[in-house]
Amino acid sequence: MAPLTHEATAIEATVTVPAKHSEASVDVVVIGDGPAGSALALACTAAGVDTLLVGDDAEWGNPYGTWIDDLDAVDILTGHDVLGAGPFDVVAWSDRRHDLGRAYGMLDNVALRTVLRAGVTHRFGRVAFVRTARGRHTVELDSGEQLSCRLVVDAAGWPAAFADRVNGSSTPAWQTAFGVVLTEPPAGDLAQPTVMDFRSPSEQHARAPATEYSTFVYSLPVADGWLVEETVLAARPAIDPLDLLPRLAARLQTEPDALLSSAVRTESVRIPMGGARPRRNQPIVAFGAAAGYVNPTSGYSVVHSMLMATPVAAAIEAVLGTSPDDEVADSIPVWNAVWPVAHRRTRTLHDYGLDMLTRLDADQTRQFFGEFFDLPPDMWPKYMRSGTPPTELSAVMARLFRQAPWSTRRRLMVGNPMAFARLLRPS
Repeated sequence: MAPLTHEATAIEATVTVPAKHSEASVDVVVIGDGPAGSALALACTAAGVDTLLVGDDAEWGNPYGTWIDDLDAVDILTGHDVLGAGPFDVVAWSDRRHDLGRAYGMLDNVALRTVLRAGVTHRFGRVAFVRTARGRHTVELDSGEQLSCRLVVDAAGWPAAFADRVNGSSTPAWQTAFGVVLTEPPAGDLAQPTVMDFRSPSEQHARAPATEYSTFVYSLPVADGWLVEETVLAARPAIDPLDLLPRLAARLQTEPDALLSSAVRTESVRIPMGGARPRRNQPIVAFGAAAGYVNPTSGYSVVHSMLMATPVAAAIEAVLGTSPDDEVADSIPVWNAVWPVAHRRTRTLHDYGLDMLTRLDADQTRQFFGEFFDLPPDMWPKYMRSGTPPTELSAVMARLFRQAPWSTRRRLMVGNPMAFARLLRPS
């Protein structure tokens, strides 16, 4: 299947401000011009907040996959087509095939970038340091230019460049992957768009290398070919992406050198899964991956960041109106909008699920996802969303627990059965 390319049309150009050795005064400085920072700067600008986006304007090189129903819920993208490939009917494999009945696609990074930068004032440069004060904060660029503002938002990615974290910069687990983009779809089952195939290569090809950890393969059309990626969902410590190359080659019935020679390009991925949220009582607010938005069940954060941009921008607009222009904004109401109470409880449930998954071996992981994708099609997607209400997520987890075999149940309750029961109790 050939990838579909869509261009965004009739979009206002980014407002670029040339750097100079002077002081600029704005209400909000958003540090980091990736998808999360750009989305928040766009939402703030749309809300009438005087906002400056600061970043080095680097390309967005990572492929961003998304479920179409989640993408459709992003209000700041209304009226714009940012799909680069798809939508696709996708499948998953445990020890059997699961037709998921939920459309999936790959984002067009160029189109997405254009939409999220429309009308946003953007300063190119790197931030050298941030000086917080009771009056206005100062953000100094490596060029020497100083920016004066009432609120600083760190959206520069995990582990946060300027916002302090609760427990340092450690993260509990890593998702890593190594992939190749091929000119043609791979042979066999992987020619069907596939989000997860947990079958071991050793079950399909005798020469597959043995591993001590579980992996799955991800196979989807992208703008320049067909991406096939061997992935470790979550591991402590991190598995080096390059260590996955022999396993991927065996899955594709070839040798590593031959696979690399035939590839249009390669992908190497490292994603922190979970991790502590930034401290609440600090003047700098984090957003996006810097705020711990990476979903512990999937590794996704881009769509959730875009979904949260509008309510966070509304909180910023409201808090700016409660103090004079020469005073800093109260950061705590903004932090509360970044991490609402319900989302914090949902995150606790997700973190528990992540901890459990890291304890499963390959056979148990395959069995778990077989049970997971056997859930009703209106239930399992809720588990993969960061914004699912905790009562609904508890219901999904309880249903999965009831239908799981006893070997998996014991893993789910590891450590403290009463604590696990409390997690699943509606609240």
